Amino acid sequence: MHPNAMNRNGKRRKRKGRVDEAAADDASPSSASFDHHVFPILLAAAQTTRQNSNSCSSAALAARLLRRVLSRSPRMLSPLPDSLVALLPRLLSSSCPSVAALSCEVLGAAALRSMEAGEVLASDSGIASGLARALGSGSQRVTEAACNSIMDLSASSVGRERLAGSPVLPSMLHVFFQVESICEFVDSRTTKHPEKDTQANKISYLIIDTVVLLVSSRKVDKMQSMQQELVRSALSLLYKVWKKVKLLRSSADGNNRKNQLQSREYEISKAIFNLSIELASPACLEPDVVRKSIFGQAESNFENFVLAYWEKSPNLYRRKQNTQNDDPVFAALNSAFNLGTTPDAIIESFIKGLVSCPAIASDELDINSFLHEVHDSLGDAIKYRQDIRVLRTEDPSDQTSRVYAREEHFFDDGTVFLDEEAFAKKCKHAFKKGYSVALRGLEFRSKKVAAIASALADLFGQPSVGANIYFSPPRSQGLARHYDDHCVLVWQLLGCKKWMIWPNPKPLLPRLYEPFDPLDCTLDDNSGRVEVLHEGDMMYIPRGYVHEAHTDVGESQMNAYAGYSLHLTLAIEVEPPFEWEGFAHIALHCWVEKQKLGGSRFDRSRAKEETSLFALVLHVAIRLLSNNDPIFRKACIVAAKLPSSSSCTTAHLKALRSSQRSTFDEILRSLEKNCSFKEALKSIELAVQENNDEPFLWMSWLRHLPQGGDADLRIDFCNILEALEELVEAFSSNPEQALVGFTGFTSRFCRYVVYQDACESFGTLLQMYRTTRNQYMRGMLALHGAHVS
Repeated sequence: MHPNAMNRNGKRRKRKGRVDEAAADDASPSSASFDHHVFPILLAAAQTTRQNSNSCSSAALAARLLRRVLSRSPRMLSPLPDSLVALLPRLLSSSCPSVAALSCEVLGAAALRSMEAGEVLASDSGIASGLARALGSGSQRVTEAACNSIMDLSASSVGRERLAGSPVLPSMLHVFFQVESICEFVDSRTTKHPEKDTQANKISYLIIDTVVLLVSSRKVDKMQSMQQELVRSALSLLYKVWKKVKLLRSSADGNNRKNQLQSREYEISKAIFNLSIELASPACLEPDVVRKSIFGQAESNFENFVLAYWEKSPNLYRRKQNTQNDDPVFAALNSAFNLGTTPDAIIESFIKGLVSCPAIASDELDINSFLHEVHDSLGDAIKYRQDIRVLRTEDPSDQTSRVYAREEHFFDDGTVFLDEEAFAKKCKHAFKKGYSVALRGLEFRSKKVAAIASALADLFGQPSVGANIYFSPPRSQGLARHYDDHCVLVWQLLGCKKWMIWPNPKPLLPRLYEPFDPLDCTLDDNSGRVEVLHEGDMMYIPRGYVHEAHTDVGESQMNAYAGYSLHLTLAIEVEPPFEWEGFAHIALHCWVEKQKLGGSRFDRSRAKEETSLFALVLHVAIRLLSNNDPIFRKACIVAAKLPSSSSCTTAHLKALRSSQRSTFDEILRSLEKNCSFKEALKSIELAVQENNDEPFLWMSWLRHLPQGGDADLRIDFCNILEALEELVEAFSSNPEQALVGFTGFTSRFCRYVVYQDACESFGTLLQMYRTTRNQYMRGMLALHGAHVS
């Protein structure tokens, strides 16, 4: 044996080992020892990028030191020496898999020893970048170590959020959809659990768990920086993972597999929801396209509709059968519901793959709060009445009991449908027995319907438009006679349906979310308007108009579908801030905020305080006035997206805009003449006396309007009783003087408020509502597979 070779493999190596061991042991008691003995070696290894004999030797030595740090120096891990923390980004990026993997392990071990240290390390941008590079190394060992390190650093909510908002997440998504074993997992048709999982399977589960954790922890407003194509690819695969997990759950032996994948179904659901929120919709329709499809090609048609029929009377739009195929909107609906097939196939087209759509609060503008609220129910199976109804009403030919007819439901309230196939089978059976199938929230389940609903919301200047589908068998009636608290556009997609509509005898339009009044049982059947809708026809029904519909249209009206009827209702829901009452509140708020910024009248603190209190009383007075004045209940559509072509200065368009301005002027006259300070103050005093804020919960949406000026003078609309108590204390001692001040305040507001300022604030608030509703819509569409390629 050559003497030099013997030296390299014998004494010299042994002596070097003793030096390494001593260095590691010396590093244990203090950071100074680490800096003196270990740091130079790790630095040399971190600085080496090319694979040569020297770099390999340095990397091997560094790896040995890192192993001994992990095994012999637990005290050094809590906290890590600053010099090691500074070095970790380079060590994590090492071209030597052992060094990179062991660096990940050191990072994870330090996080597990101290949650506070873990949060600091997770917040370090250099370490996050190093982890991102480690994930992209291409080494299975390094990838596994990096994922474990990320999981350890994510032990606290702060750590999770920091990593989720760092370059780690994009790198993790790249790894996620590039791992072949994950694709094999989701594409496998078997639910059999193998006796022994391969290492590749275990790493697949780890990667999935890490992705779910990071995506679920990322704040919605941070998703915008993600590459769209990266998100789409990961989203499609994540949806498939979710469906596979649901399939395994329902299989007899799926529990074993599920136990190895730590992520729960609702956590994967949240990850899908989060990932899709800022994803641009691939199916987008311009408001003009929907406007022409519904109201006709002429730009004046929509303006004519608003001026002549909107919230005033029903109107029917007939379609020629030979023009339907040329209509892109109708064609999209035709393909969405398998029109022209069997009833069973149509039912399957809108029942397959459904999940429940939990309600979002009407004034919730933070999607993160919504996600926190629903927590573990996101992605649940659909619930009866909340999502779907299967019902029928007594035979409409029974004239004696017609006005007292009640709905009969096929399922019990609150029933949850876990078995999709069994549920579809029951729906088909119910349909044959004369029951209609009514599915709610179609804008959250079909991207084609979502595109139509979104464009229609823009057209009418409202936050959202709902969409329900109704499939009825021959000679049947689904919903009993009723009225709605929203306007509807009924679009007949298949077959025929006969409608009866009665005039609204009440001057006040019903408000969204308020209790329904009982129907007047003296309605005369002969006084109702009768219309038979054929395929492609659309009818507008204002809110408050009593109506009923059935498929008994007479033999002469029957078509090839033997009396079946499928229709879509598009519900234009006018939420409280977007009625004219809401516009009045917004106008008042804008005017008061403008006064705070200038004018000597408001320089003194006392004057500012009185201004806030008078504004609060006027808000209450506006609300009380709206309970009796019909104009306040009507929809404000100043933000409607009207045609933008060169002919936008037509007389019809001018008339529409002039009509909106005239309505506001009429509201101002009503405020100045009819606002009652005494009535408003009395209602406030009663609420304070009874410590009951329920009558004033309607004010909660006002919290979304910006408030400037002194912080102690701002009104907390979520804790309104405190402000009301202050108001009573200020005004009750001298109500006559307060009345004089309020009258002058109201008069100045009605005279000097700027209409355009109110329109701008109205538009800003509308956009905030639209943003949240669109986020919810995109998230729910993703849970229904809208982004699966």
